[in-house]
Amino acid sequence: MAKNIRAVIFDYGNVLCPMPPPSAFEDLVGISGIPSAPLLESLWRFRLDYDRGTLDGPAYWRQIAMENGKSLSNLQISQLIEADIALWVHPSPVMLAWAHQLRLGGVQTSILSNMPRDFSAYLRTHARWLNDFDVKVFSGELGVVKPDTKIYQACLQGLAVPPESALFIDDMEANVAAARALGIKSIKFESIARLQQEVARFKLAYPLVEKTDLIAPEE
Repeated sequence: MAKNIRAVIFDYGNVLCPMPPPSAFEDLVGISGIPSAPLLESLWRFRLDYDRGTLDGPAYWRQIAMENGKSLSNLQISQLIEADIALWVHPSPVMLAWAHQLRLGGVQTSILSNMPRDFSAYLRTHARWLNDFDVKVFSGELGVVKPDTKIYQACLQGLAVPPESALFIDDMEANVAAARALGIKSIKFESIARLQQEVARFKLAYPLVEKTDLIAPEE
């Protein structure tokens, strides 16, 4: 099985980058003036439209504000976009170290993420660790979100590997199911400890271990 894996494809949010704690969203509450519960409900309701590029950053935040009976100034919108990005720029050192070692061992690595253009543009400019990934596929740049088949195919084409030679890791069951339907070996991410157990059966060139001294994420 291990010999068949030529590429490992990572989701970003809640896989490479841990989910921010609820308290981290308080900056958005303070800037927008919208209470936490309805803000988060609206934030996630319109997120795929933001990820897909149907809504850009200002339109996304205006939609959230309108749903909650608020209006936002251009300054507030700019601050909200920056604060939102800041929630997602703290990738897991353990996961980055593993991806780094996999690549050194000859396994291609890729990020396949539902991510708005605002976010991917920030990472491409500021995150030097992004160079440890051979292929980066971000939904906002492509105009397609997981679990649409087209986004997986774009990733496979970039890697130049057949589906059965790729391993995909994502925290959403629908995304994992879509990848499996294409013939991609897939794991639903629940925790690093669980992932260690799941990937062991693939006998990859480098195992996932709880070490953080191999590579430090730089932003």
